[in-house]
Amino acid sequence: EQINNFPINKINSRSQPGILRRAVFSEEQRRELERTFRKQKYISKTERNRLATDLCLKETQVKIWFQNRRMKWRNSREKESTYTRPLMAPEHQSLQSEPADKTHTPAQTKHTHTHSPVHSTNAETR
Repeated sequence: EQINNFPINKINSRSQPGILRRAVFSEEQRRELERTFRKQKYISKTERNRLATDLCLKETQVKIWFQNRRMKWRNSREKESTYTRPLMAPEHQSLQSEPADKTHTPAQTKHTHTHSPVHSTNAETR
């Protein structure tokens, strides 16, 4: 069944109450939602209501579509920024991957004592 060339999403009468199913949007609905999203990432309740009415959708469907679309937009921006960062030289990568307390290797550390350390519970007697 269709209204104004938009499919009506009917929930199967055998489905359990409270179980939501994924909304399937028509190409025309997606195009209009995307067009609106390009203009504004957030829409007011009034605009959301108007868009839902125009597209024969529920206001909740429009709201959730915008929430999901913003997450997709943010994730794609994060991926872009990851790929556009300049690569570090290999010598800088190894320094950053080591913990801060391992800045000196044993060969670089000067030992002031010649005997091996004594492990004792009474440190004052040494």
